[in-house]
Amino acid sequence: MGRGHAAGRNAFVRGRALRLALPLLLLAVTLRADTIFLKNGKRIIAEAITETGDKIYYEGESGRVSIPKSMVDRIEKGGAAPARRLPSPPDGVEPERQGADLPPAGIRLTLDSRQMDQILRDGAVNDRLLAELASKAGESDRDRQNAVDSFLLAAVFEARADRLAEASRWAEEALRVDGFDRNALLLASQIDLARRQYSEALQHMLVAHSMNQDSPDVLTLLGDAYYFSQGAEKAVWYWKQAQAIRPDPKLQGRIERAEKEAEVESGLDQAASYHFVLSWQGSRLANSFGDQVLEALEKAYRELEVALDFSPREPVAVILYGSQQFGDITRAPRWAGAVNDGKIRVPVQGLSSLSTELARVLKHELTHSFIFQITEGRCPTWFNEGVAQLQAGESLDEFGPLLTQRFAASRQIPLETLESSFGRFNTSQAFQAYGESLAAVQMINDQYGGYQFPYLLRALRGGQSMAQALQSVLRLSYQDLDAELAAYLARHYGK
Repeated sequence: MGRGHAAGRNAFVRGRALRLALPLLLLAVTLRADTIFLKNGKRIIAEAITETGDKIYYEGESGRVSIPKSMVDRIEKGGAAPARRLPSPPDGVEPERQGADLPPAGIRLTLDSRQMDQILRDGAVNDRLLAELASKAGESDRDRQNAVDSFLLAAVFEARADRLAEASRWAEEALRVDGFDRNALLLASQIDLARRQYSEALQHMLVAHSMNQDSPDVLTLLGDAYYFSQGAEKAVWYWKQAQAIRPDPKLQGRIERAEKEAEVESGLDQAASYHFVLSWQGSRLANSFGDQVLEALEKAYRELEVALDFSPREPVAVILYGSQQFGDITRAPRWAGAVNDGKIRVPVQGLSSLSTELARVLKHELTHSFIFQITEGRCPTWFNEGVAQLQAGESLDEFGPLLTQRFAASRQIPLETLESSFGRFNTSQAFQAYGESLAAVQMINDQYGGYQFPYLLRALRGGQSMAQALQSVLRLSYQDLDAELAAYLARHYGK
C-alpha cells in the first residue's frame, strides 16, 4: 500500500490468492454439435470444427479453442450436444470437499503417501523418478494417470514454496502426458493466474470447460481468467453459475464487487495500444486524453524494458476512475494514489489531459507490474517500492535530510525488516519506509549501477531470498547495505 501525503503516493496490492472450490447446479438447453474423439478415450462436444496445419480449432461454449491434431483419433459430425448451462438455485446439495494440505481443494490425486514421499524426497522434487514415470506413461491408463498425478504433486509442492516458475513447468509436464486431464488443466490455470499469465490461464480453462461444463472448479477459474483478460462482466456470468449450487460468502462478495465494476466500466471509454487496454471516464476531450495516456504508457513501457531487461507477456489493463468510483471499486484508503491488483487502477477526477503527476503514477504502477512478472511476486516490498519510485523519477530530496538524521541517531528502520507489507505502519512510519526504500535503491543505482537491478530481480525469481540476492549480485549483507546507505545519506544530505 502506498504512502499518503501531499504528493499522493501509490498503492500496490498484490493479486489475490486464487483457490479452487465452488460447485453448482445447472439447467439444460439442447443443441446440435460435432464430437471430437481423442486418442486417450475422452471426447469433446464442439461446434464449428476446422483443421489448420497441425491444429484442430473448434468453438466451444466459451470461445475458440485449439488442440494438437496428433491427440485426435477421429471427428464425427452431428449429434446432440450436452446441455448448455444456465444457473439453477441450490437444492440442498452439499458437494464433497477435500481438506488435505496436498493437493489443494478441487484437485484430487490418486497417489498414496508412499508415492508422495518418493516424489518429494528430502524436501525436494525427485526429477529422476518423474522422468521414469513419464517414460512409462504410454504403457497403460494407470501409468498415464500416475505420471500426471506425480507431476501435479511436484507442481503443488513448488507452488506452496512460492516457486511459481517451477510449479508451472511441472504442471505443463503433466499436460504433455495428458493434455485433457481435468486436474492438470485446473492446476496449470491456477498457477498461470498467480503468475498473471492470463491468456494462458484462459486457454487452459476453455479446454477444461469444453469437457467439464458442469464443474464448479472450472467455472470459477474460467471466471477468474476472464476477469483479468476481458473484464468483469463475463467473469460474473461464470461466477454466478458456480455460486448457484453452493452459496459461498467470499465468491458472493467477489460477484457483488465485480458487478459494480462492470456497471462502472460500461460507462467508460476504451482504447487499446500494443501493450495496454485503457478504460477511462469520457469527456469532450475523451479521444485526445486516451491517446495521451496510451502514448505515455507505451513510452514508460519501452523505458522499463531497457531498465529492467524484461518484456511482460500480457497486455496490461489500465482503468482511470473518478475519485468516488475508485473508492467504491478498490476500497482503498482515501490517500491511496493508485492500486495495482493485476489491473492498474488510478483516480483521475477532473482531468481532461495528461498531467505530469498522472504520468508519474502510471509509470510507478507499471514498474510494479514488471517487477511482479519478473520475480513471480517474490520481490520484497522495500526493493519493489524503491525501484518503482526511482523509475518514476521521484526525488530523494524529499526524504534525504530526515533520513540522514534518523540514520545518524540509529533510529532507521533496518531494511531487512522492510521486506513485508508497509500496511502495518502508521503514516509517519510509512513515510520513512518509502524514503528508505528509495534511498537504498538510489544508492545501489549510483554506486553499483542500475544494470544490477535485473540481476537482483532474476535472482529473486530463481528462488533466492533478498539477503541471498544482495550477497550473490552485490556481495553485500543487509548490515553492509544499511551501513553504506547511512554513509551515502551523510555525504549527500549531511550538514
